[in-house]
Amino acid sequence: MTGKFKLTVVALAMTQIFAMQHAQAQSEENSTQQNAEKAQQQIETIEVKGFGATLSKSLMQKKFSESTVEIISTDDLGQLPDVTIADSLGRLPGVAAERDRGNASSISIRGLGARLNAATMNGREIVSAEPSRDVRYEQFPAELINSVEVYKSPMANNLEGGIAGLVNMNFVSPLAKDKRMINISGHLMDYQMGDDLPGADSSGEKASFSYVDQWADNFGVVFGITYQDQPSVQRETASYSYNKVEADQGDVNGDGIKEAAPWGGKAGTKVGNTERVGSLMILEWEPAETVNLKYDLFYSKFDIEEREDQFWFDGWGNWQDSNNWGYNNSATTPTIVTRPDGSQQLTGGGILWGAHSANNATWFQENHLLSTGLKTTVTGDVWTSTYDVGYSEAGIESRWVNITSAYNGPTPLDISWSNAGGRLAIQTNEDIGNPDYYSITGMNVDTDRDLTDEMVSVRADFERNIEWGVFETLVIGGRYSDRDKDNDVQSWWQAPVNTGLTDYGYSYQLGGDFVSPNLYGFKDWNSTMTQAFGGIDDRSQHAKTDQDRVNSWYVGETNTAAYFMLKMAGELGDLPYTGNFGVRYVRTDSTSSGYQFKDGTYSPISVDHDYDEILPALNMVFSVSEEAQVRFGMSRALSRPPLVEMRTGFQLDSQSPVKTGSGGNPTLDPFVADQIDLGYEYYWSSDQAMTVSTFFKDLKTHVGSSTDVMIVDGVAYDFTGPINGDGGQIKGLELMYQQALTMLPAPFDGLGFYANYSLTDSNVTEFVPEDNPLPLGGLSRHVGNLTLWYYKAGFDAKVSYNYRSANTRVGSWTPTEITRAKAERTVDASLSYEVTEAFKVMLQAQNLTNEEAVTYFDNDPSRPASYQEWGRRFLLGFSYSM
Repeated sequence: MTGKFKLTVVALAMTQIFAMQHAQAQSEENSTQQNAEKAQQQIETIEVKGFGATLSKSLMQKKFSESTVEIISTDDLGQLPDVTIADSLGRLPGVAAERDRGNASSISIRGLGARLNAATMNGREIVSAEPSRDVRYEQFPAELINSVEVYKSPMANNLEGGIAGLVNMNFVSPLAKDKRMINISGHLMDYQMGDDLPGADSSGEKASFSYVDQWADNFGVVFGITYQDQPSVQRETASYSYNKVEADQGDVNGDGIKEAAPWGGKAGTKVGNTERVGSLMILEWEPAETVNLKYDLFYSKFDIEEREDQFWFDGWGNWQDSNNWGYNNSATTPTIVTRPDGSQQLTGGGILWGAHSANNATWFQENHLLSTGLKTTVTGDVWTSTYDVGYSEAGIESRWVNITSAYNGPTPLDISWSNAGGRLAIQTNEDIGNPDYYSITGMNVDTDRDLTDEMVSVRADFERNIEWGVFETLVIGGRYSDRDKDNDVQSWWQAPVNTGLTDYGYSYQLGGDFVSPNLYGFKDWNSTMTQAFGGIDDRSQHAKTDQDRVNSWYVGETNTAAYFMLKMAGELGDLPYTGNFGVRYVRTDSTSSGYQFKDGTYSPISVDHDYDEILPALNMVFSVSEEAQVRFGMSRALSRPPLVEMRTGFQLDSQSPVKTGSGGNPTLDPFVADQIDLGYEYYWSSDQAMTVSTFFKDLKTHVGSSTDVMIVDGVAYDFTGPINGDGGQIKGLELMYQQALTMLPAPFDGLGFYANYSLTDSNVTEFVPEDNPLPLGGLSRHVGNLTLWYYKAGFDAKVSYNYRSANTRVGSWTPTEITRAKAERTVDASLSYEVTEAFKVMLQAQNLTNEEAVTYFDNDPSRPASYQEWGRRFLLGFSYSM
């Protein structure tokens, strides 16, 4: 975005503000109330059938929204055309989804990653079982959500916390309906890769039930439940990070220049299942015409049990002998490349007497999320008052149990590796997958984790009509929340009680196009574990180590907010407009406690911190014509630092000449950005539109991992961890075009398409690597979606193509793990047929192109990190409504 363009936008905003002082009251035809009624009338004429009709309903709500927002909406529960909310979000303009276990999970909005998003349910903030604030959207089944709003331009009465955007999920209101509605659905799943990996399930199932009813004229109910048993399958090869310190490098070719190399690598599979249960209850009561009470409760729970068979290889990047005997005596000749800065690195080679270990683990995980609250609305003669009390709680109990085995097979092993083709390939001169070559040596429980996140919130809003020139409505309010996040971990090692086991292992191929030795697995992991170790010890039978205490942490946070907002309507010359202007004040107080290691001693530590911010917001909509309008927004926004990065848990060394430290940073200040939005929207009809939006964000500060000076007890340390660093600018362009091709002759008049594209540019970078910093976490320069649909005579079909260019990934559990992800292209499709008005059969396909997930280190594609595949997925099912 040029400086000239920025000045033009600011000038327009200033002109508008001054003009408001002289604008006359807008006519009744253009008032806010009339616009809202017009929107409702248009929405109610849409009969939600087929994917195109869902888009049309969403489009009309977007047209009459008070700020820049993307909307996914249906009339009833069970009608969203996706498996989870994450799938639907990934199709919106400027929104990209990141996959985990093959599922769309966390999201990026306008090129900004999950750290800069906020999430609410019915306007109420929800917590997360992640160590940060990230919300995993695949836990919200589409069958239980009525609509989703993604606010890109904030309003003063919106929850703060999302510089990138605010995602709000809504439930259906039972008293807004005039009849009973029941929906039942069921699906069978087929995961193709499950047929390729031994011990894997290729089939799963999902089902849902929802019930909406009015038990009296003034009392309504909603009940819903979903169940899903989903296979988990994955195959992968991965490298460990490259050594970057010259003292850790060798000179294989003897040219006097030391080469960097990966520390090692791994090859492995994951197979298992994820069981999910989601439930919803809403009770709505109007004891009087002026009083409405709505209680809602959402609960989600999922259990994961995954078996992992892996070979770990090491000794590739840290050799001490001057002539590099292992590399120079291998049958494989090392491959050395020179980087642009003149340094050298290995991209392949072999190591005679190479080292490896066999690891057969099981990952146990239980996640849950509870969100509940009571909202009371009282309509008086002058003021409409809304009071909302909410409670949200999330948690994770996980345990990674790894059985290690020693190799007793033929030696020496000559292990060769190569990074050719952008992924790790590994070969050995012996069949190291032969189960006869191994004996069990121990069981490592690393880590046994219990994380809880809990929040209580109270909010009050008051609204009244006013006659203050162009200002028509005054809204004031406040919010208070108290949040506690506690992460408790423990690790231990168990020796086997029975080392005489036989015939418990087997060997198999990794498969696909992967180059890897045959893997070594257990025929029955649970039986082998029980026979060898007598079971897995309870954590109470092992003393907690000092390192466990350092890795455990607690962060408490209270947030207080107060705001006022004025809604307006008027004319600028002959140009009618509506809008809102407000200011929100927020204050945050935090306490972080844990243990620190300093000068050889572990001791408890607690650190308090606070900050506040004033957040103004202006949103304007100018009606150019009946079909066209211009949106303008200007605001300041903040995103609080991830909670895991605010932990204490220092490890400090003040004895060395250079005092060093590592850990979290409990004195982090938030991300803060000044923002401008400008857009043009043209609506031909309820199902045809084109929108063009531009945005500019001036990020005042950025939170990232680096080494900087931190003061603890008056002592300065070179501290490696999260810091507040320089920000920068983020600018972008978003395009959306939607059209139903009703002008075509039958039967082609049922065709339609929906397309969007976003271009985002930024000079904000992470702080590593120092010589070639990675772009801002989550930022993809190009994001696009093209969806073609067809609906005719009960037949509904769609195919979607999603593209996301390369982006930076910041680890959720370990924020110092920062990698670059290659571009992804995914294709999904669905077919359904309405056998009767109530009964529908459907077929869905996900990841039709079997798109892999690829990451690499140090902003350098020649240093691959991981290469993962999850395979194609198919769902066959039905839906019955009455």
